Amino acid sequence: ENEANEKMKPYVEGLRTATTQLKEATMWLMQNGMSNFDNAGASSHDYLQLFGLTSFALMWAKMAKAALAKEGSGDRFYADKLATARYFFDRVLPDATSHLAKVKTGATPVMALPADAF
Repeated sequence: ENEANEKMKPYVEGLRTATTQLKEATMWLMQNGMSNFDNAGASSHDYLQLFGLTSFALMWAKMAKAALAKEGSGDRFYADKLATARYFFDRVLPDATSHLAKVKTGATPVMALPADAF
């Protein structure tokens, strides 16, 4: 619904990328977590981080849309909200890519260490 709004483009694209990555991580866990529970355990932290980042991306996109509707009102709050949203999408959300990569790494590197190595 917001794809036609040029000012929403960075938020729509960022959210779309994060959502695609979350779907990919979910599919990987469904395919690999049930056959080897170690995969689910080893990937759980990064999966939850990816889920959280995607959720925050949705909320920041909604806040950006609301702030854009008030753009030009003279209230600095909305400009600051947009700057913060842009910061999240440019500096924080890209971490989703590394979380997806770590999910897909699975349990092998985690389980390679014997218990007495800890």
